[in-house]
Amino acid sequence: MILGGRYGPTSHTIRANQRLRKMVGVSRCQKVHQACDLAASWTEKASGAFCVFVFATMTMVTLLGVFFRYVMLHPFQWTEELARYLFIWLAFGGINIALKRDEHIKIPFLSQHVPMKMAKIMDYTVDIAIGFFLLYLLKFGYFMAVNTTMTGSTFHIPMFWIFVSVPIAALLALIQLVLKIIIKITREFS
Repeated sequence: MILGGRYGPTSHTIRANQRLRKMVGVSRCQKVHQACDLAASWTEKASGAFCVFVFATMTMVTLLGVFFRYVMLHPFQWTEELARYLFIWLAFGGINIALKRDEHIKIPFLSQHVPMKMAKIMDYTVDIAIGFFLLYLLKFGYFMAVNTTMTGSTFHIPMFWIFVSVPIAALLALIQLVLKIIIKITREFS
């Protein structure tokens, strides 16, 4: 959109056109916003693909266990334990997706009844609290996974491979949270 007067451009419209051309180009803030949005989307898609695979595997293992228990009358011992371990990975894998989509459990009543500025402050405060919780989960989940000496009852695999889902999920969710905060900030300033 080029501004001009009735009889051609005036000095005022020439300056306005120059400012408009500068604004039409993508600003650094918008580039950061786009890069963070792309990284957040890819992280969500990778987690989603992993969760779909784990869910499909868990479903097949469970159906296999039910079939052999009730139809063949010769149950497998390992299907219940494997389904449980896959469910743990599935639940922790979904944290990242829910955080990206902002679908975690929350009570919006208070933020809807305060001024917009206060609601933004509350939103950032909640994000910071979630960040501290994820750091706590990352630290102690790592210690729990590394220091375990237990093994599975039927598979005899180290429980490290089950417990490591906690710090991995916390790390991915923390990355997603940082990207979400950057996206919020760049959206406000662009």
